Amino acid sequence: MKQTKQQPNAGKVVPFTGEFYPVIDSTPTADKTPAYLVIIAAALVAGLSLGAIFTYQSADQVQLREMKAHSQQLEQVKNQVCR
Repeated sequence: MKQTKQQPNAGKVVPFTGEFYPVIDSTPTADKTPAYLVIIAAALVAGLSLGAIFTYQSADQVQLREMKAHSQQLEQVKNQVCR
C-alpha cells in the first residue's frame, strides 16, 4: 500500500465519508497592542527627560540661575550694610 504524505495545515479527511474539514489552529494569537503602548510611553518619557535636561543646561538658563544667585548675594550685602 502506498503512503501519501499529508501537507501540514492542509486539513483532515474523515474516513468512510470522505468529507474534508480544514484544520483550525486553536492557539490564540497574542495581542501586541500593550507592548506597542509601553514602547511609545517609554519613548515619550525619554524624550521629555532629554528635553528637560537640555533646557536646564542651556546657556540662557545657566545665566538666569547665576543672575539669581548674584541677586541673592547683593540682597544679603544690602541687608548687612543697611543695618
